[in-house]
Amino acid sequence: MHIYTDKRTGIKYISYTDPSGKRVRRSLRTRNKSVATIKAADTIDNKKSADYSPLSVDAFLFKYREFLKATKSKQTSEIFETAWRKLTKLREIRALSEITPALLDDLQIAQKNAGVGHAGINRTTRALRTAMMQAEYWRLVTPQDWKRIVKFRENKNRVEFHTIDEIKQILAICPSADWELVVLLGCRAGLRRGEMDHLKWEDVDFVRGQLHIAANKTENFRFVPIDPVLKSALLSAQKKAKNEFVVNVGLSSSRGSKDYITTYYAHFTRKLPFHCHLHKLRHTFASHLVQAGADLYHVSKLLGHSSIKMTEIYAHLAPRALVDVVALLPKFNN
Repeated sequence: MHIYTDKRTGIKYISYTDPSGKRVRRSLRTRNKSVATIKAADTIDNKKSADYSPLSVDAFLFKYREFLKATKSKQTSEIFETAWRKLTKLREIRALSEITPALLDDLQIAQKNAGVGHAGINRTTRALRTAMMQAEYWRLVTPQDWKRIVKFRENKNRVEFHTIDEIKQILAICPSADWELVVLLGCRAGLRRGEMDHLKWEDVDFVRGQLHIAANKTENFRFVPIDPVLKSALLSAQKKAKNEFVVNVGLSSSRGSKDYITTYYAHFTRKLPFHCHLHKLRHTFASHLVQAGADLYHVSKLLGHSSIKMTEIYAHLAPRALVDVVALLPKFNN
């Protein structure tokens, strides 16, 4: 067995001789040397036996979680855990062979009926499909046609956001001051759900008037200025602080899970005549800035986007800026 690197792409390959004496070259689909070594060992083990070696569900989950921990980001692991909870809530899984494309179709329908957005449905399906394809690679289950699962169309060209009046209506029905703070952190600072959950009082700098947002989705630190409305809410919350965390919403006034924050927010805003979801608050923050004339570069920095291309979904909200650009054309002299 020999592992080598393609000089043009950097992808690792394995080269070995099969039982018939034929030389085989196979891509390991990674540029990481450690991951390539693990995959190469798995490949050789799989070639030694043509039989499948089924594991119990618990054993597979342990192995797959260790695999994610070693090769993927923390966010990928969290997405899988959320997807697995949704699947087991729909149906109890006693064996990996029970997970089929048809079952994932049923899960998609259940999520659609529950009001989950297309992006959320696709994210859940993708996480479970990837896990099962890895199980096939480990030869724990027989191969299935996962590519036939329909992907829901996502509208990536337009974003939903709240008006100021809608934000006031949301604040008016918040069950507590803690939830009002969640709303303001979203629509006045553009924080993601995970960033709200991890924000500590040591990250709030009242002297400089800014929030220090730790590395999260894009692995970049950033600073977000605190506007007067948010500052007032933060000062009030600090006086009643229960622990080191800024956001404390959950059952019995204890810190709840990130899933609880999303779920309960959607629950208490259902009575409103417009659609609400937690991430829409972040879209509101960016949309209001762009409508007020902020350029996409600075909005991108405030949101913590790794590329300005991610911020271009808000570009259509700045028609005034386009008019100003066209006005720069030289005038015709009569």
